[in-house]
Amino acid sequence: MNLEQMAYVLEVAKTASITTASASLCVTQSTISQAITRLEKELGIKLFERSRNGAYPLEQAKAIFDKFKSVLDTVQMIKEDAEYIGESISGELRLSAIPGGIPAIIKAVASMKNIHADLNFELSEKPSSLIIKDIRDKQADLGLIALYQEEIDEQLQGLRFYPIDEGFMRICVNSSSALAANKTIALQDLKEQTFVLFNDELIDQFILALSNEIGDVNILFRTNNSEVINAALQQLNAVTVGHEYSFAHHTNFQRNDYFAKELDMPQRLISIGWVLQESKASSTTIRRFLDRFQYVSLSK
Repeated sequence: MNLEQMAYVLEVAKTASITTASASLCVTQSTISQAITRLEKELGIKLFERSRNGAYPLEQAKAIFDKFKSVLDTVQMIKEDAEYIGESISGELRLSAIPGGIPAIIKAVASMKNIHADLNFELSEKPSSLIIKDIRDKQADLGLIALYQEEIDEQLQGLRFYPIDEGFMRICVNSSSALAANKTIALQDLKEQTFVLFNDELIDQFILALSNEIGDVNILFRTNNSEVINAALQQLNAVTVGHEYSFAHHTNFQRNDYFAKELDMPQRLISIGWVLQESKASSTTIRRFLDRFQYVSLSK
């Protein structure tokens, strides 16, 4: 067995799809399929139950998957240690993020803290405009933001931007909502809905565009606290709005308590990424953190 086979297996286990894993890893489906077959033959057990609907991890293989992940984590640590060998990492790293970015950041923070006990972190949740201001004012070292792609050059002039994802706005509902069964939500379905919104410029622009289509939008409240929005979704059967990335790492979506639905409405593409001052682009601490963040995000 080799590291490549382990990476293929873990990606298929995560997505339950050789097709999806193939696209994510930029290799052919046959390459992944053959690698899994060879590995199953070498181990003498089946790792997946394959069908037309996907490739589903077998219970008997879960302990093996855990060991594969441990091996790949160790190899990644070795690579990072080799790259940054001789460079001390300590002090403080001030991070700020849009709602939805916090869970993945926490994983990266915990991973780094285990290795660099002298490195301290400060973490805050804010709208993109305030994050950008904090970066310019040197109140934050690194910020995870969301911007319309055509506005990046103008709003981030003089700053460094590392894009990590892109997507569109989604309507979020809880599992008991009448809209939960819909793959795509029609505009007229939102006329009687109650909205709870995070204070964010992209959300404000989206709601303005939506109101131009359906008339006044019933907004119960706006807040800077994402946990308050979670409570309203659960207790009041309200709906909220956010970009795809905001929902991807949230445990409520992973447990299928909430669903992010497409909206039958033209939209502009949103880019998600890290912003920092040009002078900090060579910082060992920041480069190491971005490496950790990318790795834990890919291995979630």
